[in-house]
Amino acid sequence: MTMRLKLSIVCGIFAVSLALAGCASGGAGTQPTDDSANEPIAEDNVSSEEPTVSDEAEVPKDDEEHEQPIEADESIMETMTCDLFDASKSEELTTMFGYFDRAASVEVGEKDGDTWWVVIFEWDGDDGAVDLREAYLTDSLEMPSYRDGMWIELKSGDRWRNVDWGHDMLVRGQSAFDLAWETLVNS
Repeated sequence: MTMRLKLSIVCGIFAVSLALAGCASGGAGTQPTDDSANEPIAEDNVSSEEPTVSDEAEVPKDDEEHEQPIEADESIMETMTCDLFDASKSEELTTMFGYFDRAASVEVGEKDGDTWWVVIFEWDGDDGAVDLREAYLTDSLEMPSYRDGMWIELKSGDRWRNVDWGHDMLVRGQSAFDLAWETLVNS
């Protein structure tokens, strides 16, 4: 084999490798899709402590200033009401999420014609302590069926990542989350 032929093969392999790497990463400017966004996923770390700043996601402002943290607003929380769910009275929710021990919902408000709620479910372990906690943002609490709406999991550490709202609405969402959390911890 001549040196020129070897060089051509190496360059060809290199070019194919670069092309495949670009395909595998989805290419520049594309968003990955997540077909499991509406499926419940268990959180690994369950705690009865109130959420901390480290759990709070950040969103960019419209201008080029630094990002603002999403923090609950006590004055907004005072205007909100938390409702507790009884798992025995909600066969559809237990079909969707399994038999939960407690759940709380707080209305966030209206966005683009839909009313949104934060819902937090808790499951107790054998020792009676909270073993699992999952939080969701949903627009389906007023629909004929809970399955008719959207359920977005609010994961610990990056809670608002999958929510395309402005800062003020995200603050309302975090306020609803904190109120639901406090209600469950104190129930």
